[in-house]
Amino acid sequence: MLGGKLRDIYEKYGVKSVYPVIYTVFFLANFLPALGMTYPATDPNELCVIAVSQFFTGKNWAGVMCSVDYYYGFLQGVLYTPIMLIFHNPELQYVAIGAVNSLIISFVPILAFSIGKRLGIEKLWKLLVIAFVTGGYCCYFAHSKFAWSETATIILPWLILRLMLIMGELKNKAKTHALSTLLGFLCALCLAANVRLIAVILTVIAAIIAERIFYNKKSVFLNSFIPTFVIGTVGVLAVTHMLITQLWCCNDPALLNNTLSNLFSSLSKEIDHSSARFIQTIFGQLYYFITSTWGFGAVAFCLFGAMISNLWKKKRSGEPQTYHHGICIIGVFAFFSAIFTLISSTLYRFGTDGFYTYQDNVIFGRFLDGIIPFAILFVMAVLFTTSVKINKILGAAVITAMVYLVFFTITVPVILGCDSTRIAPILALYPLRVGADTELLDFNTLLLTVSMVFCILSVFIVVISCTKKYRSAIISVIICVLTVYSLLFISGTYLPMCRNESVVKNQAVADISESVYNQNGAPPLTLYNLSRHDALMLQFLNTSVNVRITYDIESIPENCFVAVKENEDVSALLGGRMPFLLIDENESLRLYAYGERAVAYMRSQNVDESEQEAENIPLITTSEAIPASAEVTTTTTAQTSFTTERTPIISTYIPPEVVTSHIDDFGEEAEWAEIE
Repeated sequence: MLGGKLRDIYEKYGVKSVYPVIYTVFFLANFLPALGMTYPATDPNELCVIAVSQFFTGKNWAGVMCSVDYYYGFLQGVLYTPIMLIFHNPELQYVAIGAVNSLIISFVPILAFSIGKRLGIEKLWKLLVIAFVTGGYCCYFAHSKFAWSETATIILPWLILRLMLIMGELKNKAKTHALSTLLGFLCALCLAANVRLIAVILTVIAAIIAERIFYNKKSVFLNSFIPTFVIGTVGVLAVTHMLITQLWCCNDPALLNNTLSNLFSSLSKEIDHSSARFIQTIFGQLYYFITSTWGFGAVAFCLFGAMISNLWKKKRSGEPQTYHHGICIIGVFAFFSAIFTLISSTLYRFGTDGFYTYQDNVIFGRFLDGIIPFAILFVMAVLFTTSVKINKILGAAVITAMVYLVFFTITVPVILGCDSTRIAPILALYPLRVGADTELLDFNTLLLTVSMVFCILSVFIVVISCTKKYRSAIISVIICVLTVYSLLFISGTYLPMCRNESVVKNQAVADISESVYNQNGAPPLTLYNLSRHDALMLQFLNTSVNVRITYDIESIPENCFVAVKENEDVSALLGGRMPFLLIDENESLRLYAYGERAVAYMRSQNVDESEQEAENIPLITTSEAIPASAEVTTTTTAQTSFTTERTPIISTYIPPEVVTSHIDDFGEEAEWAEIE
């Protein structure tokens, strides 16, 4: 009934009347599950993106970010900056982040629908199928629930493809110059979103070359595209350098992972790990690409080969091209974005230190997740415009068999030798592991995923062999059912698991954070020997407090809050002359007020010490308790020197000047300077 009403609206008012309906449905489908995500769960991706957004609001998390050795781009952080200015409660910020992600990711089905329309596909159900199977790709649905850079990384290639298709139909030179400028800007933004999108930039270049060779068209004016791209890239690199030096506290980008400098500087060393690891990794990712698309990736490769062969044939004979210009652009985009991403992802992963520890290092598909739907889009576009012949499916089966043969021969032994895995980098494999009761990829579940792909290809062979009139409809039903099943798996299994992980992982930090006074003027918070995630979470939950992490107990400054592990030995701090007050503790962490000024601050907040003593929370000093009328030693702000190494983090602290004040001088509303 809904489909019938939508068709009536489409026929009466046109394509633009359908867009709001599609967008609203996808927005609600994306946003409602995001409401259950209360804390960042992906370490350290999400919190690093949030740190960038906080940086642009004037808050610097350098004290904890110096412990992070990965860089994740800054575009997503820019998109979140208004949220940080409007909302100050961390939980509200995270809900708003889910809303922003849903607003962005819900444009994908709209873009896919409009692309299908430009290819000449008129039937509404076909356009809706294209929108659903691409916009409803399970990894798009899953990755957009978190505050990491995936949402911006996903939407940019879609905007670029849509723009190139529009430019292919333009006749007005002024508009072409304007859109060429916009294309150059979007390509520069790719480097701001994530360095892996260099694969998309190379794909754009490949599409421009293919268009000029086969269609003798210059849809992109290079004299507008290149200067904009160069200027934009210089700007992106300048902002990146500023963030790396000021937020990550790293003067050399080559020391951070996920940067081009790191890739080029470490490439020669990684190649020394032997070509075997490179081949194992690239076939692991080929396995992921084909399997996560239920075999459509192999079909896309066959269709692309047939298309290129036909284009060359027509070019040499001088005959008009039979393939629609838009189909060619989509095919080039799907093929080369996959190839370039496979190569770049392999270069990043095959030399990693955890190659023989984590299974996902060998397969690592998260880089591919953003471009996989382009392969599906290409197959569906060919199916709805020219049809798919039986030899293409047979060819896909042969390609799949060859890839799987090499994969099981040289890559699977490495996978089976690893004792850990992380789901997020290989998420699209898990819906195919029907009935598997373990997160680890064992031989049986790998074989099961392969069997599922061959089953789907076999069904396609039967459908194409036995039907003609309803071929596209039956294949559409199959791919829609697979999409629905994958989304149900994500909604019913993966996201609940992430919610539970988020609560369990952050509960101790959230509990201890309630005792930290998240307000301007509160003493700074020093984290001694805590994990990177706990440090980032404490800063996220206390954005008004200056938080630092150190692994050297001697560098803990006086007059601050100190958070340590529950079993941490802090006897070195107890041996000094400064008051040492245990404020709160749980099964994982302890929070202390260290120094007379920090203790005085606690008193100014109406902390009842007798109540604390009744709860066995001792006030520990090296002398007698401080009477209310006594004079205490406090501090004023002085210059601090902070020198940071990437690993381990060592901080050098210069003690502040000492003055004497009466403790009664500190009222409840007193302002407290932060020790920088």
